[in-house]
Amino acid sequence: MELEKAINGRRSVREYQDKEVPESSVKELLKAGAMAPSAMNKQPCHFIVISSQKKMGELSEKVKSILGMEERLAQRMKSKEDVIFYSAPLLIAIVAEKNDWAAADTSLAAQNMMLRAYDLGLGSCFIGFANSLNRDRETLRSLGMEDSQEIFCPLIFGYPKAWPAPKIREAKIQKRI
Repeated sequence: MELEKAINGRRSVREYQDKEVPESSVKELLKAGAMAPSAMNKQPCHFIVISSQKKMGELSEKVKSILGMEERLAQRMKSKEDVIFYSAPLLIAIVAEKNDWAAADTSLAAQNMMLRAYDLGLGSCFIGFANSLNRDRETLRSLGMEDSQEIFCPLIFGYPKAWPAPKIREAKIQKRI
């Protein structure tokens, strides 16, 4: 696929078909994430792959309980629907040890993975609300994480029910010097 097509066509997908992501595609996503550049080539990204709908449901409920106290989110969080992971068949959490470069390093891996997903015909979405799981060490431990690690980039993947239309965007130049 042409890079420009992937950059312009990839969109956040929040409605998925009830169809499993094949293991071969999961491996391709992980390979794309592993190939991302990182500060000083430390390659700090670790990937937690979750395809269990039961586990994603538990994590969704945990996120809703953590964030449910914030008034602006209260109604959304009371929903019985999966308003966190959108019933996607696959969640990959990119985790790393917290340091000055972890957010940038994991974000680079996430972008590689989302572009590769698009190339494979998969939709993806960065789920920022899921970062609230970092407030619950017990939940992180249940995912096999060490106490020194945090979730930086929770990503969902699956076959879209429909592709959102691409939007034309312009670069906003702050200043040219």
